[in-house]
Amino acid sequence: MAASIADVARHANVSISTVSRVLNRRDVVNEKTRVRVEHAIAELNYRPNVFARGLMLQKSEMLGLVLPDLHGEFYSEVIRGANAKARELRYALVIASSPDPEDAHGLIEDLQRRSITDGLAVMVSERTAHVAESLAEFRAPVVIVDGAVEDLRYDRVVIDQRAGAVAMMRHLLDNCRCSRILFVGGLETNVDTMARLDAYKATLGEAGMPVSPRDVYHLDYQYETAYRFARQHLSEWTGPGHCVFAANDEMASGIIDAATAQGLRVPQDLAVVGFDDTRVARMTRPPLTTVHVPMAQMGATAMELLCQRVADPGRSPAFVSLSPQLVVRESCGSKL
Repeated sequence: MAASIADVARHANVSISTVSRVLNRRDVVNEKTRVRVEHAIAELNYRPNVFARGLMLQKSEMLGLVLPDLHGEFYSEVIRGANAKARELRYALVIASSPDPEDAHGLIEDLQRRSITDGLAVMVSERTAHVAESLAEFRAPVVIVDGAVEDLRYDRVVIDQRAGAVAMMRHLLDNCRCSRILFVGGLETNVDTMARLDAYKATLGEAGMPVSPRDVYHLDYQYETAYRFARQHLSEWTGPGHCVFAANDEMASGIIDAATAQGLRVPQDLAVVGFDDTRVARMTRPPLTTVHVPMAQMGATAMELLCQRVADPGRSPAFVSLSPQLVVRESCGSKL
């Protein structure tokens, strides 16, 4: 039978409350007693009841991370960074996703009702989502992760999407001498697509180049969709100095594979670039020029802000903007 806290107290010849203090607030127990209790815990292989401990401390010692999806390298990197930081800060991480932005509203309400987390980090990627309504009533601390909710009441960690897209566009115009750049983004309501498309248009305007509606397309960030779409449009896209700027690496990879399947050469017949710098970018042939997004750092920073908010609910909201970096490989036809 598993040892109880009472067994530990008897073995160490202390009270149950002293064992509890050692488990929860080691600094308030003198060292001699603390060592005796810790030896008893080890000898009896005692494992605290986390639910009882949570009730006593009024904390679950769990943090929540809600993402639009769990599929793909981008989200796995965010999760990796968040999980590592949560563990470092002695929290467990609960991960949930809602690919349908409207379902995220109900998911957050469910997390609230179950009261299973001490705080919640939420990434909302679509302008159409009504998540802000649920967050406004969420009792635990909230951190917004690079999403559509821009409420200044919340701590936020974002990627400077515009800076990354501008760096890519200037590279294509100045270093690659592109005469025509097409933009393939996600849904029109996706906040990352909106920021990258805005930078695309602004940079072309600064260069005195017209923005043609026929050069802008909206897909869904998926490899398969981009591959099928490119097979239908490559004859319209190819030409000297032509380039496709895909708003993520998966779509860029799909476009490159579609071009290869039709006997076209990348970058000679059509240059292709992406965004995010996931592992896909290094596996694509030729290797993909892209924008490195600090995905793991974004997840880790969200957890750090969340723990700070849990520890100090009254502090001023923090805003952290992470900088992306241009990564030049072979698919654009030019090296820095």
